[in-house]
Amino acid sequence: MKKIMIIAYHFPPDSAVGGLRPARFARHLTSFGWEPLVLTAKDRYREQLDRERLKGIQDIPVIKTTELPAIRHFYLDLKKYFSLSDSENAGDAGANETAPQSTRETLRQKLKRYFISLFITLPDLNANWILPAALRAAFEIKRRKIDYILTTSPPHSAHMAGLIARELTGVKWAADFRDPWIDIIQEKSPGVRSRLSDKAEHWMEDQVIRKADKIITTTKELRNAMQSRYPAEIRRKFIYIPNGIDLGGPSCGQVAEKFGKFTITYAGSLYAGRSVEPLFRAVKKLIDENRVKPSDISIKLFGNCDFMNDTPTTAVAEAYGLTGSVEVSGYVPYTEALQIMGRSHLLLLMIPSKHRLCIPAKVYDYFGVGSKILALADGGSIEEILRTTGSGKAFSPSDINGISGYIIELMNSGDTHLPKNNCNRFEQFDIRLLTGRLAGELAATPDHGGSAAGLKQLQATNKPGRRL
Repeated sequence: MKKIMIIAYHFPPDSAVGGLRPARFARHLTSFGWEPLVLTAKDRYREQLDRERLKGIQDIPVIKTTELPAIRHFYLDLKKYFSLSDSENAGDAGANETAPQSTRETLRQKLKRYFISLFITLPDLNANWILPAALRAAFEIKRRKIDYILTTSPPHSAHMAGLIARELTGVKWAADFRDPWIDIIQEKSPGVRSRLSDKAEHWMEDQVIRKADKIITTTKELRNAMQSRYPAEIRRKFIYIPNGIDLGGPSCGQVAEKFGKFTITYAGSLYAGRSVEPLFRAVKKLIDENRVKPSDISIKLFGNCDFMNDTPTTAVAEAYGLTGSVEVSGYVPYTEALQIMGRSHLLLLMIPSKHRLCIPAKVYDYFGVGSKILALADGGSIEEILRTTGSGKAFSPSDINGISGYIIELMNSGDTHLPKNNCNRFEQFDIRLLTGRLAGELAATPDHGGSAAGLKQLQATNKPGRRL
């Protein structure tokens, strides 16, 4: 069997949804002639652990590396110290409170922003994992005679570790983009970006795209965008392999008994502009029109959902008169989350306009449990996939009439109490099938790499009188 190393910062028991894709690939690659080895970070760096996610992958060898001390930790300590010192010597604070605040960036603020953008958040907050991961990867590649490495992001630091390992060993390399990189760089807060850091990130992505043998994306739209941005690269170097679902898993095909009242559920985090407020507005509209009662609907939000744009979610729900209808809870283990989603009548998905090129991984779990999907999105990849699978509808967040109309349509149809998980609709997303496609692409990688420059080099050596 050929050997492949998967370099992934997120991997079970990490509860982050980003760990599911590499774990599913690792689980099925052995069926296609590849022996997987996983390189990831140690568990102590995880925000949340979920041991249930280890089911089915317990026998896969995993190497866990440390991280270098993060500069941001020293920075925060210094910031805290100087803040305390400033407060002790503040003098008459009352006079300062009424002083007008300038909106123009001072030299000190600019220097601070450049420092943060170049030394703390470049390319992301996991940059201190790059060097330990790269050196350990290079060591294991040579010791174990690894044939291929697969890096997956975000965080994009995983690709930088793969780039260094590639340069040190010459191993073949596939870079898997679960989300865009440069296409959503503007998502970063202005306080952690600078002109130099933006140029550096463009250079980093450029190096990854040009040096990797294969570029894998989870949507056709992202693949097309990368092909357009790098026209010198061979088009077949860019591969579309969506996220998948386990058609033989416990949730797919299972008949779930629905909750007693119509339940709308969101599983995940409210970040990067995601807001449940359009749903609240739509439900309030139905209540004001006497089409439903507050007691008829339950909205469940679990995960990191305590705040929406720095405002407590419960306060927003109270403002719309939905306190009794909205339940906000913390992290739920993966198996329990699947059960809640399967018992729900409608599953909420939110995709900001700047994320049009990607589809959240959770939508495939939504497919698996079979409940209908309501997506708040201004076009993009999600519309096509919901339409072709018949699994739900997408509306602009501003289309309150459309959102409320879809909710009342489902409530009045009665079909929501029937099992919706017809797995035949999602055969194209069977993770075993997708892993087979990945294995085929890896096996087809030419020795000269996948770039146009590599092809020209090969052609230059294949002249009369020369032998390859």
